[in-house]
Amino acid sequence: MSHLSNILNVIAGSALLALGYSHYRTTLKLKQLRKSNSDKSRMSSELQLASQIQQNMMPLGHRAFDNVDVFGTLLPAREMGGDLFDHMIRDGKFYFCIGDVCGKGVPAAMFMAYAHSLLWTFTRDESNPARIIRSLNDVASKDNVSCSFLTLFYGVLDLQTGHLQYCNAGHNPPYILSDKPVRLACDSNQPVGPLEDVEFTLQETTLSPGSTIFLYTDGLTEANNTKEEQFGHARTQKVLEDCVKQQLKPEGIVNTVKEAVHQFALGAQQSDDLTLLAIRFR
Repeated sequence: MSHLSNILNVIAGSALLALGYSHYRTTLKLKQLRKSNSDKSRMSSELQLASQIQQNMMPLGHRAFDNVDVFGTLLPAREMGGDLFDHMIRDGKFYFCIGDVCGKGVPAAMFMAYAHSLLWTFTRDESNPARIIRSLNDVASKDNVSCSFLTLFYGVLDLQTGHLQYCNAGHNPPYILSDKPVRLACDSNQPVGPLEDVEFTLQETTLSPGSTIFLYTDGLTEANNTKEEQFGHARTQKVLEDCVKQQLKPEGIVNTVKEAVHQFALGAQQSDDLTLLAIRFR
């Protein structure tokens, strides 16, 4: 009996040890799960705050200046995006830009913020869009080991004459909406960032009063639906033709295009940042 009792005690002790170890592992996993959920919640809150800060960098919504009405919107595919747009008035000229950093998420947003701050530093003492972009590229391409790059369109509009100087660095050419939507002729320059010592060409045109410049990032033309079809340039052209027929103002144009993309996507997940900017020269 004594031998049997010892065996039973060993079995009972082993069972208690196993139960205790199982309880310890369960408690440890619960603590790790709580910490993971807490970390995810904190990260989510920080990303939301960072997204809000990023949005505040952009002149979202409607803005009215001398001889020009503007409406812009930015819809990131994630909490943070790599698109940018901005505008300002200096010495009777309207300076504006739109850009798209390669990639999405936090790395793209960081490069966007870096380029954004540099742009207005170079704009303070320069009015030539090609020289502004050249200065930006000189800094952005130096020691660019990650090969980050940014497509960018930069324009300077004389608010008295309608004379527009512009430079395009690998971005989608904007549309000019007058009697009908027409894509603005743009030279094929390199994007900003990947190559050093790049020259960027300056181009010029004159806008007639009542014309609207419509700018966008490729989140518009490359938006997918559930059938993996892209929104494309033909649909963009058609929507803009409808906007011209309805004589829509910048806010109406942007909202109409945005709604057209939403209807086209049919519930498909947004795959890229979408930025739309409409500028009417009055």
